[in-house]
Amino acid sequence: MNIVYNCDDNYIKYASVSMASLLENNREEARIHIYVLTAGPISESSKKGLHDLIEGYGSGRELSLRDISGIKELIKERGGVDFDTGRFGTAALGRIFAPELIPEAKRLLYIDSDTLINGSLSHMYRMRFTEGRLAAMAMEPTIYPEVKAAIGFSEEEPYFNSGVILMDAEAWRREDIAGRACRIISEYKGELRFPDQDILNRVLRGRVQRLPQRYNFFSGYYYRRYTDLAKVPGFAGGCSRESFLRAKRKPVIIHFAGDERPWIAGNLSPYRGVYRSFRRLSPWRDEPDIKGRRGYMLFYHLVNVMTFICPGLRKMISRIYYIRRFGKDSL
Repeated sequence: MNIVYNCDDNYIKYASVSMASLLENNREEARIHIYVLTAGPISESSKKGLHDLIEGYGSGRELSLRDISGIKELIKERGGVDFDTGRFGTAALGRIFAPELIPEAKRLLYIDSDTLINGSLSHMYRMRFTEGRLAAMAMEPTIYPEVKAAIGFSEEEPYFNSGVILMDAEAWRREDIAGRACRIISEYKGELRFPDQDILNRVLRGRVQRLPQRYNFFSGYYYRRYTDLAKVPGFAGGCSRESFLRAKRKPVIIHFAGDERPWIAGNLSPYRGVYRSFRRLSPWRDEPDIKGRRGYMLFYHLVNVMTFICPGLRKMISRIYYIRRFGKDSL
């Protein structure tokens, strides 16, 4: 099993919790090779912490660190533009180039660092790709319509989240997905709302196999009603009410996408207890929670609760958030 993370030195402590949960819940695997694509140098203490974590799970567990700090220059060379990743940072681009950066792998599973692995990945990792599919990803039904429109997608087309990607690495290299991605970057001149995700949705258009929602379950979906999400074109066709409720009760991969992060003091995430149980296995187990945001955490939680009670209110708040972040002209 080849697993890929990408992050910088500041995020290693959070990624290590995801890695610990991965190793703990996949002990039956004979081999797990974790690749960490790093944006810039990693401190010696961080390297030691990761190696200690991996080696603690015995034979058949490997760790490889690969510096991708020069990836923006590579994109400029192949795409002809200086690409600005904004708040996402350079590390976010690593997933696009992972098959080229890890040429020995036939199959790769990319996982975001702000996740927890809450079960076995064996079945998902070995799933068969249907003909013509290059990747498997979970749908993101809550994406802003303007984001889809910006990359030329219709309202009915599925848009996928790039936080978990099962890649046919051989096919990505054979079809030069990285090169095609660079050309798309050149086309948009770096002006994208969610850079790596928008690019992947464009370059893999029509060639993504849908993952069950339990393999990339946003923690915020805990507060969502299935009937509300089912209104999104195409969502219900690949996710029944029963499978959604099952994913909510026991997600295999929990994705802490949103502000209710379990490492922030005062957070009220419904999965914070699971997170803390796995953090105890991390070399950074004694790292204190981020302080000074308790008031915001309470406000954010109340908004989440109101999402369940009144979905329309959440849509209104999301609209305000979008305008404040991207500007009214982007609507």
